[in-house]
Amino acid sequence: MATFNYFVSAKKRQTAPVYIRLSAGRGTDLIVKSGLIVEPARWSNKTQNIKQRITSDADEKLIKKLKALRETIEGKIRNHTNGFTKEWLEAIIFEFHNKKSLDAKTLNEYIAQYISDAKEGNRKNRNSFNFSPGTIRTWEGFQRIFNEFQGVYTDKRRNELTEKKKTLRPLRILDFEDITLSFYESFKTFLSNEGYQVNTIGRFIKALKYFMQKSLYEKKHTSREFQNRDAFKIPSEHSFAVYLTQDEVEKIYRYDLKDYPRMELARDAFIVLCETALRISDYKNIDVNIREVQGKKLIYIIQKKTGTPVVIPASKRMIELLTKYDNKLPSIPDQYINEYIKIVAKLCGIDEVLHWQGNKFGKKYDKTAKKYELITCHTGRRTAATNMVKVGIPIPYIMSITGHKSEKQLLEYVRLTPEEIALELAEHSFYNQNLKIV
Repeated sequence: MATFNYFVSAKKRQTAPVYIRLSAGRGTDLIVKSGLIVEPARWSNKTQNIKQRITSDADEKLIKKLKALRETIEGKIRNHTNGFTKEWLEAIIFEFHNKKSLDAKTLNEYIAQYISDAKEGNRKNRNSFNFSPGTIRTWEGFQRIFNEFQGVYTDKRRNELTEKKKTLRPLRILDFEDITLSFYESFKTFLSNEGYQVNTIGRFIKALKYFMQKSLYEKKHTSREFQNRDAFKIPSEHSFAVYLTQDEVEKIYRYDLKDYPRMELARDAFIVLCETALRISDYKNIDVNIREVQGKKLIYIIQKKTGTPVVIPASKRMIELLTKYDNKLPSIPDQYINEYIKIVAKLCGIDEVLHWQGNKFGKKYDKTAKKYELITCHTGRRTAATNMVKVGIPIPYIMSITGHKSEKQLLEYVRLTPEEIALELAEHSFYNQNLKIV
């Protein structure tokens, strides 16, 4: 007789996957992820459920899903006679979480349903976490422009284009087998002509390939031209972005804003990002995850976007800010950080005029802006990574803080200018000695 149990193995993580253990006599002991996650502190392996009283709709939803999944698997067990395998159990779990998607017959239906399921939490990323709002927004942006490529417009968009006297595309609905190399070139040209920049085009192509790969795995089609890496490439270019030097960070940190409390909150929140190299999506979880180890304050956090656990030492500025706010961090919405930090940087004289080349409508053109105009929340993460490289912290150590999986990913954040690199090289012994010609 088969036995079925839920359990959670992690104890100290913020959230953890709920596992299923299925045993059926000798030689059959299967452990797989259920596709559900929970706060370990609130879970009881004894009762195989949340141990605290229900306090939210999310708790109610989780309990119902645990019950429904158990009933589904136990029903399959009763009617199964060919032996139990991990693949068999994972297929049942997949079908349980993706019933609606399995009904989608066409590519457009599949994309729409996948995005809907992701928003509802019925689709998880590879770490069993919900997809980030940023990922879903990218998918929705792709879905809108993919529809327009097919000549499918919302009433509002149709009116906008009509007012601008732009020609509407003829209606031509695409399906899985239409995603060919010929389509790829046409779609890429369309996006470029619409004024999208190279990296945005790359994000849309990446989204399409993702949906095609997922639907191929789910046996919705047999098309494989999209898998051709040499021809069906994801376009990309090194985007222009700024970082702040340590002197600039110090100027911003020390600037007197006592008469502007909201601006001070935004500035202090931005400084935290410069000190931790974290994304703004992780900000609200920083102060509740600080522990003291051997007299040092360390931040233990699981990054929301990737699910990567990182441990970050609290810097001198971080400790000063924690003291200033009674061991909490200033709370202020992201949009105000982005708005106010530009003003503070301008007040601090960070107004160097920067020049770079943009790429739009398939053509390169010159762009200029003052440095303070380009500062956003994400500049904090970029600032931390670049300044750590400048002072010689080993790359693997920096990666353990930023959560990057490869050196290539990390170095995309490092924003040293050619001039800064040249000045660093000028101090090297190679440029300061009399070399003998052999």
